[in-house]
Amino acid sequence: MFFQHGQLAVLLQSTEALICIRSSSDRLLIACCSITCLDLWRSHSTTRLFRYQRSEESVTEYGKNKFLYFRADGSGLAVVTHTGYIILFEIRLDLAVPSSYRCTDNRTGNPLHESIGTVPSIILEATTVVNAEEEVTSLTGLSNELMLFTTAGGAVKQFFWDDGLILEDYTHDISQFYFTDPNEHSYAPENDIYVKNLCYSHALDIAAVTFSNGRGAYLSSNDFFKPRTVHALLATNVQNATCASINPRYHLIVFGTESGDVFVNILNYDNGLLNLSHQLIGYLDGEEGGRTPDQSAVLKLFWTPDCCCLCAVYASGTMYMWSVYGTFLYTCSVPISLGCFDLEGYNLWAISGVQLYKIPFLKSPLTVNNVSNNQEHIILQSSSQVFILPNRFPPKSGLSVYGSIYLGESEVYDTPYQSFIASLGSPLENWPWQVIQVPDIYSNNNCPLRFVAIGASGQCTAVAGTRGFAFYISAKHKWRCFGNEAQEQSMIVRGGMLWWHGILIVAAYHPDDKQSCIYMYPHHNSIDQNSVVCSIPIPSSIIAINTYEDYLIVVTGASKVAVFLLAMSVSPALDVEMSHQKILEFSIAKYTPHPCAVLSVHVSPLLSDASIPSTGLKSVLINVAGKLLMFEITDTSEVGKPITIATNVESVSCPSRSSKYLGAALWLNCGARGMRVWLPLHGSKEDLSSRRTLVTVKQNVYPLVVHHHEAAILGIPVDSLRCRSETFLHIMLHELVVKNLEKHAYSIAKMCEKLPYFHHTLELMIHKALESDMSHYPNGMLEDAVLPHVIRFMRPLPRYLSAVAHCARKTEMMQWEYLFQSTGVVTDLLDECLEQHSLDTAILYLVILQNLHPLQVSRNYIVKLLEASIEENRWDLGVDLLRFLHAISNESEKYPGVRQKKLTGPSELAIRLRRSSESFDDECPLSPATPGIENATYDMLTNPPDEEGLSDKKRAQRIITHHAHKLLKSCQFVRLGEMCYYLKFDLLQFLQNERQNMCDIDDPAHVFMSIHEEFHWPYPDIIPRILSHPKVSSNINVISVNSDTDSKFMAEPHDYEERVDFISDTVSIYEGSVYSECRVEIDPTILAEALKRGTPESDDKLAHFLNMFMDAEVYNYALLFALVLRDVEAINKVVRKDPSSLMLSILMAIDCWGHQESGGYSLFLQSLKPFIAPLFPTSVNDLKLKPLVKISSLSSVTSSNSASQEKEPPVTSLSSKKEGKEHWPLNENKETVFHLENNMNSLSVTDDSQSSCTVS
Repeated sequence: MFFQHGQLAVLLQSTEALICIRSSSDRLLIACCSITCLDLWRSHSTTRLFRYQRSEESVTEYGKNKFLYFRADGSGLAVVTHTGYIILFEIRLDLAVPSSYRCTDNRTGNPLHESIGTVPSIILEATTVVNAEEEVTSLTGLSNELMLFTTAGGAVKQFFWDDGLILEDYTHDISQFYFTDPNEHSYAPENDIYVKNLCYSHALDIAAVTFSNGRGAYLSSNDFFKPRTVHALLATNVQNATCASINPRYHLIVFGTESGDVFVNILNYDNGLLNLSHQLIGYLDGEEGGRTPDQSAVLKLFWTPDCCCLCAVYASGTMYMWSVYGTFLYTCSVPISLGCFDLEGYNLWAISGVQLYKIPFLKSPLTVNNVSNNQEHIILQSSSQVFILPNRFPPKSGLSVYGSIYLGESEVYDTPYQSFIASLGSPLENWPWQVIQVPDIYSNNNCPLRFVAIGASGQCTAVAGTRGFAFYISAKHKWRCFGNEAQEQSMIVRGGMLWWHGILIVAAYHPDDKQSCIYMYPHHNSIDQNSVVCSIPIPSSIIAINTYEDYLIVVTGASKVAVFLLAMSVSPALDVEMSHQKILEFSIAKYTPHPCAVLSVHVSPLLSDASIPSTGLKSVLINVAGKLLMFEITDTSEVGKPITIATNVESVSCPSRSSKYLGAALWLNCGARGMRVWLPLHGSKEDLSSRRTLVTVKQNVYPLVVHHHEAAILGIPVDSLRCRSETFLHIMLHELVVKNLEKHAYSIAKMCEKLPYFHHTLELMIHKALESDMSHYPNGMLEDAVLPHVIRFMRPLPRYLSAVAHCARKTEMMQWEYLFQSTGVVTDLLDECLEQHSLDTAILYLVILQNLHPLQVSRNYIVKLLEASIEENRWDLGVDLLRFLHAISNESEKYPGVRQKKLTGPSELAIRLRRSSESFDDECPLSPATPGIENATYDMLTNPPDEEGLSDKKRAQRIITHHAHKLLKSCQFVRLGEMCYYLKFDLLQFLQNERQNMCDIDDPAHVFMSIHEEFHWPYPDIIPRILSHPKVSSNINVISVNSDTDSKFMAEPHDYEERVDFISDTVSIYEGSVYSECRVEIDPTILAEALKRGTPESDDKLAHFLNMFMDAEVYNYALLFALVLRDVEAINKVVRKDPSSLMLSILMAIDCWGHQESGGYSLFLQSLKPFIAPLFPTSVNDLKLKPLVKISSLSSVTSSNSASQEKEPPVTSLSSKKEGKEHWPLNENKETVFHLENNMNSLSVTDDSQSSCTVS
């Protein structure tokens, strides 16, 4: 397909209005003329070769120019004048002037090679004048020598080009035609009619004509249009025809009319009739953005060189372009009166007034090289560039035994399934094009490009121009071209080219010996005849090739199809050996009126009966002039009669492997009729539905890549060159449901339910069914309603409720009643959402409910949703619900008995909530309910006896208060803090109200550990880490605990840098003591790491809760938080506030837990003894502590470094311990233990003689 790319260029500003433009048959030459002047251009180099100005005498004698026509071989030119003369010109080289232009290299300024940089000098010379005796209306060439023209008098004449002699034996008039009108038994034309426009096709040997009476027909003759041998078959649907054109590849005849309609007819060879295929209408852009039909006359119809696109020029100056079967592609932005394409159609040459334009285009390689690999990537090509949008997530190619060894970088992919799925939701418009510039060494001699082939991975790209070929390896950024120019120029790629496991397969034709052959080149070798690893001679010309797995299929000009089995072996040195074997050959001559009608060929594992298992080679698909035929192959390698799958087929996408449903679907691009999916219906052999069905879907882009398993296509829209993706799963499922194939639709849905857009698919299905039914609703025609069937199909699928809600949100309210008649009552759907914990979906139903039911029903469900959102910690949703509840409560109070204004969607809900947020925050802060409500049980909350007697505000307060109580009991402090923050809940008042219920903590250790876990706070297990570190010395500095050092250990600093300084100061205290001979040299970095606290955020949250509990006088929880923070000052303050046995029991519980789980905390509690012991009224002698680290373990650690030193007597007592006072009793076993003094910065040592010391 063709897409406009780049800016148009003005090539000529003439002094006279240009009236005609035409290209030669090979499109190398372009000629345009005014009434007196003729210009000849070379299309490839865009250079004007010759300008011929007619003299005044010639214009006076023969008349002004009317139109022109090229000779078949391009050696001559005929100019038709208004007075009935035909001036014949000869085009020949000027041998006296070797070159009219000489090209130079822009970079160096040096002239290019003679064969590259020269444009030949041309002479245009008038040789003969043919007198037609009356005005000539049309002119065409029947052969290189014989020309045919028609006149305004109804005559049909022929003449020879060389001498201009009119053949009297071939001269006749329209009355001698044999007319056939399918609508009438006999047809007698009027006497005064004549041929107004004529177009002749050499391939089909027919002519399309329009008559002066407005009828259109096609002419056929078995003897060069001799008199009484011409048959004219009239088109039944054409009136007021102005012009005609023939498409030889698709066997189409097109007529343009005075009213602006374009009728495309199919030539039916079975009965010889013209059947209407489709009708085209051009649209003009309106003033207000609308589009109106262009009703001006169609002046000219012409096809692109590959016959894949039709262009129509209107009298309004607008040119439209459609694909062969009607997909709109392009509207020219400048006025155009006539136009034509150059070689391969990369540039449109057009005239408008006195200007000559050239408009550049890109086209898809699928137009001439529809092979499987080219359908896996979006590829466009220009005359010397290739634009690739690689499929970043290609499906795993089932290749082979060869791939991973030989290719290395290229053909084998194993991308996760989710990769492509993720791309469907990504902005594909932003994907960058990879532009590959063909090197000058190849393009200068062989441009423009004709064929482009890309490998499955996108790493290998091959191009072929007028002669030879070249290929590009992306991984190496290297081009490979022919080393021998003679070999390159002796080969023409004809029939296509493709990649197979890193091997380039080329269908070549040698014009010198007129032989065709298929060559295979490895991608890692240079291009040379010696590098061919395999060649297959073909007795006739090659029309098309393709591959599937290890099969190569070839269609020849003799209307034969051959299938080869390829085999390849690769040595460790990458030496490739290949072999081939012909396994099948059959003729298609009965089904192809002309070999050029074969558009593409495919080998597939598909069969018409989906119930039969199919693997390997099972069928051959051939697109013949838009009719897709399937030739099934039996187990005995016999080919039966073909099955017509579809007509109007532009391109075919076959599955890469056989599987069920979407994996075995055949995607057919049928132009304006959309994509047709030939879908298998799997079932038992006895099931009559075990066949296939054809599903038609519409698309907004021109499809270039099909992903079968995702029911999605990638393509390019009309207005830009940016890739877009579209999915049609909802249409396929809808069609299957309508056809009573719900079982198959459900199987496909279950296969695709993991797709990210599956939920959207369900929503679109409901929309489509609802629109279909509502179109009949005014007339009451609901007997065949589709929506109930669609809803019944969707109920078992996931996210069904969400799809219904989203559909209702985007649907007019007048359609809600019918929608919920099929889906069920809104309240039931909302209850179902609450059961499934689908709160986001429930919110959508709440908006719908508010518009369909009384206000009290909505308020009740808001409270239910509020409770559910709080239970699931959906604070954002809870905030919105509270604001919404407050808003509708105020409205109901202001306007009692009046229903609230209806909201049509969550967007209005959000706006309304935002508007009410300020008044809600100021007027209705959430505070805990009254003591009677706050102490209610959960059963009372869910089923309150006085539900109707409570206001909405009280009900919401009760729910939040209850949840806060539950969070506190379950030690979910972080969630409690989040709830208070988002819902603006007064935590302090709540704690004050709950103070009496929070006096007893059943398991302080459990709460203590929960605080650590909730706030991700590390445990201070420092002693084992220090003692096991290799840097610990055998010298231990020992000091006693005294009141002078108490201030140093009151509280550990929070900031990290302060803690490091704190550790350094602690170590320096002991340096000047009398016990400096016993010293522990501890690396401050290691000690600082061991004493690390949690994150600053966690620190702030813990401090916040500590302050809250202190202000609320809930001292048991405050003590636990102070212990976690290891804040001695806070602990001292808590104990002073409440020196009860409850505090002592908490300390004892944590100390007991610390002996078993965290020695650091046990040592920390021992260090608190001097400060908190005097505060308790009872003796602390009842506090029993278990030993933590025995002295023998320390001796084993420190003795290894003192083996050579003299033993010193052990330290037994450094300060006397007063029994029963101020000190917590030690272990009854009288064994020495270590305790951490004040924030774990020193070790206290006690032996069996009750002497204590401190180790720093």
